[in-house]
Amino acid sequence: MWVIAKRELSFYFRHIVGYLVVGCYLIINNLFLWFFDTQYQLLNSGFGDLNSFFEISPILFLFLIPAISMRSFSEEKSNGTLELLITKPLSSFEIFGGKFIGIALIIIIILLSSSINILAVFTLIEEQSKFDWGSLFSSYLALLLMCLSFLSMSLCSSIIFRNQVSSFLVASLLCFGQFFLWDLIAYLLSDPGLYQFITDIGIQKHYLSLCRGILRLEDIIYFLGLMTIFLILGIDLLKREKSLI
Repeated sequence: MWVIAKRELSFYFRHIVGYLVVGCYLIINNLFLWFFDTQYQLLNSGFGDLNSFFEISPILFLFLIPAISMRSFSEEKSNGTLELLITKPLSSFEIFGGKFIGIALIIIIILLSSSINILAVFTLIEEQSKFDWGSLFSSYLALLLMCLSFLSMSLCSSIIFRNQVSSFLVASLLCFGQFFLWDLIAYLLSDPGLYQFITDIGIQKHYLSLCRGILRLEDIIYFLGLMTIFLILGIDLLKREKSLI
């Protein structure tokens, strides 16, 4: 599993692709947070926090993660190397898990690179003001769990499609639907119980709950459960690919 993870990670940082991904993310992120006069600009918020960063991040990552995941299996299928990979003495779990870990490490690198915003905000707040480190930790945990959930969905899409563009589009729709669509459906309902049930299915409620600095076990279990569902689905899809050989 670790060999596949290293292979996936080295692909991005052996070529210019990985540096472009990290660089583009930082540029777009910082433009919205510091330069564009929008609701997300940190200087307009009036508070010494990173709430704007965590508000805009889901929108950026629901496109970024499908973009860096689309080649994982789609390229293997189009190049004919997936057949070689799944016939090696590796289980479907090890193959999917290796790809997952490799791209997860890239995501962690991207998140670590965003820590420059913490230093910038910390230097701007007044000396007598207190920085809420607990809320910051909870928010970064929420962001990481959300990104890993997006990743599990994107990898499943990459297994299904040979074409990388198709994989990207379907993965983006899956991530968008899981984050935004359930809440949009819930707003159309008048029954409070049904509203609660529908919003619980989507990512947004659990993500925002953790971003408020409230570490609830049910939110963490939700993310872990969602990743497990798509992990099982991905393994099953790989087994089907193996059965076709």
